[in-house]
Amino acid sequence: MEADVADNETLLGVSAVYLFGRELSDLLLRGDVYQPLMGNPLGANGFLRGQLSTDDATLARIYAFSFEGTFVELSRPAIFVVHGSGLNPDDPPPRNVDGDIEYDRLSRSPGSSARTGLGSQIGALARDMKVWIYEKDDISMRLDAQTGSLEQILLAAEASTDPRGMASGGLSRSGGALSRSGGVMSRSGGFIPRRSGDGD
Repeated sequence: MEADVADNETLLGVSAVYLFGRELSDLLLRGDVYQPLMGNPLGANGFLRGQLSTDDATLARIYAFSFEGTFVELSRPAIFVVHGSGLNPDDPPPRNVDGDIEYDRLSRSPGSSARTGLGSQIGALARDMKVWIYEKDDISMRLDAQTGSLEQILLAAEASTDPRGMASGGLSRSGGALSRSGGVMSRSGGFIPRRSGDGD
């Protein structure tokens, strides 16, 4: 659940995770398709189902996060389930008694630590960046989107003979000469088949 943003520092702040990103405008998360589970089957805690089925659940591309006073940019932005449209990580601009913006204070003051989780901030976030604040134990979902030709994102990733490939490489999932469950190169034995000897 999204943590409360307040001016006061509380004990809960030590476990807060601040997600910085932008809500996706072209994907709609339909929480109404997640029906409540019937009965209480073992292991069905429903935490993720609960996060996805709320009315304000949405998807956002997250570029960075902060935790325990450290700001970390993701090596590649990822899509996360978030709730609501996010908060502005910057405080409202400081104004004097006449209502004019105090630009000298604005230029040297980062956003509130309650909105960023940071004691100091070098540089500035993009103008349209939002922040979502969660507890570190909250359940969520991460989606890593890839683009490219089918040869790159499907064939090379799934049918490569390179053992360092993304998936099983040349080891097919269902069978074949180099299957996971048998064949010439079995799961348990490199080039040595499970059964050996001339008398077999």
